[in-house]
Amino acid sequence: MKQMLFAALAVVSLALPAYAHTPLAWSVPAAGSMVPPPVKEIVLEFGGDVRLTALALTDAAGAKKAVAELPTAIQKKFAVAIRDQLGPGAYVATWRAVGADTHVISGEIKFSVLGLHSP
Repeated sequence: MKQMLFAALAVVSLALPAYAHTPLAWSVPAAGSMVPPPVKEIVLEFGGDVRLTALALTDAAGAKKAVAELPTAIQKKFAVAIRDQLGPGAYVATWRAVGADTHVISGEIKFSVLGLHSP
């Protein structure tokens, strides 16, 4: 009986990594990037299907920038339009999503928009 219990526990513990939180695979702009203007959208791609529940964009002073309404579909890739024009400077895109495993995942992407005469 003990052997069956240990075998069952071993199988369950091996299966747990398959249910790990869905990571952000990549973004545009990429974290830490310096991008030329204009920046018209934020693209997020995850390692699996998620529901994007929040996306906020702020400048270095903490002022919010307008973004389009978030899609309601559960999917892997999201492209969200930026409604405000982004001038040169630092920005932070903060996001939150719910993965297929029902866990909330979140993160932030810091990037900078270059000025017209930046290298």
